[in-house]
Amino acid sequence: MAASTDLVAAKKNLAEVLGDDMKSYLHHLKLWFRMKIAKEEFDKEARKLLTSQTVHLHNEFLLAIFSKCHSLSLASAPKAEPGISSSSKLLKRGKVKRKPATVRSSFQQRFVPVNPMSCAVTATYKDVKDLEFAGREMCLPDMSMLQGRLLVCAWEAGLTNVEEAVATLVMQSVEVQLKNIITELISRRNGYKLREGRFKFAMGEPVPNPYTRHSQLLRDRTLESEATTVNSVGHHVPARRFPEEVNEGYRAQTLAASTSKPEPRYPSTLYNLLETLQTYPNLIPNHAVYAPAVERIIHRLWHPSHEELGHFESAENNNLQKQASGSPVR
Repeated sequence: MAASTDLVAAKKNLAEVLGDDMKSYLHHLKLWFRMKIAKEEFDKEARKLLTSQTVHLHNEFLLAIFSKCHSLSLASAPKAEPGISSSSKLLKRGKVKRKPATVRSSFQQRFVPVNPMSCAVTATYKDVKDLEFAGREMCLPDMSMLQGRLLVCAWEAGLTNVEEAVATLVMQSVEVQLKNIITELISRRNGYKLREGRFKFAMGEPVPNPYTRHSQLLRDRTLESEATTVNSVGHHVPARRFPEEVNEGYRAQTLAASTSKPEPRYPSTLYNLLETLQTYPNLIPNHAVYAPAVERIIHRLWHPSHEELGHFESAENNNLQKQASGSPVR
C-alpha cells in the first residue's frame, strides 16, 4: 500500500505542475513503455515540458513506478521453502568426550576450496538499446511489465490507480488463451478423447477404425467422471480404480482397432497455427486482436520470389556476357 500511495502522490504532484501538458507526457511515457522511443528521448521530451525547478518531480514519478512494479514482481515470485534447521538446535547437547590430540592433519585441514567463479562462463548482458518487447523475445510478459502498461492505460482513461490483482488476472488470462490455442492446434494434428463431452485430454490417442466390428465394442471408462459411487445405504464412497492389467488390455485393444500406425510427429509450424485460427475464429473473440494476429502470421510465411531476389536477372546477365565473349551458352 505504501508504494501505491507514493505513486498516487507523485503523479498528483506531477499533474499539478504539468497541467494540460500531462496528456503529452503520458503519450511519451506510453511510447517508451512500448519500446518505440529510448529512455533518453523520453527524458528529453519530459524536460521540455518541465522547468529546472520541477524536473525532480519527473524522476520521483519514475522512481515510484519502478518501485511499485518491482515490489509486485517480488510478491508474485514463488517463495523458497524454509531450510532444515541445524541438528544442533533440535538435539540436546550431550556431554562431549575429549579425544586425544592427533598430530596427523585431517581432510578438512588439507582441503583447499576452489573458487567456483573461476570456472563460470562470463555472462554477456544486453545493452539497453538492444532490449526488445516481450512479443519479439517470444516470452510472456512479467508482472512488472504488465503493471506498468496497466498504469499508463489507466491514467490515459482518467483513472487514478490500478489494483495489483488486475495484473495477475491479465497474466492468467493470457496463459489460458495460449493454452486454448495450443490445445486446438494439437487436436487438429492428433486424436484425442473428450471427458464429459467437453474437456479434451489424451492428445495423440489413436483414432479407432469405424469399419471394424471390434472398435464398436470398446467402452472407454475414462470418458465420464466417476469420483464417487453411491452404495446400498446411500452413502458416497470413492470409485474403485481398475487394476493395471485391465488398463493395459484396453490400451492394446485400442491400438489393434485403430485406423493405421501412428505417424511420426513433426514440429508444429505457422501453417498449422494459421489453419487453426481460420478454422476456429472464436479462439480469439476480439476482431481487433484476431485480424492483426492472422496478418502477422501471413507476413511471417511470406518470402520473396526469384524475380524479387534478382536470380533470373543475374542469370540473363551472365548469358549475355558469355555471348559477347563468344563462349557457347549451355
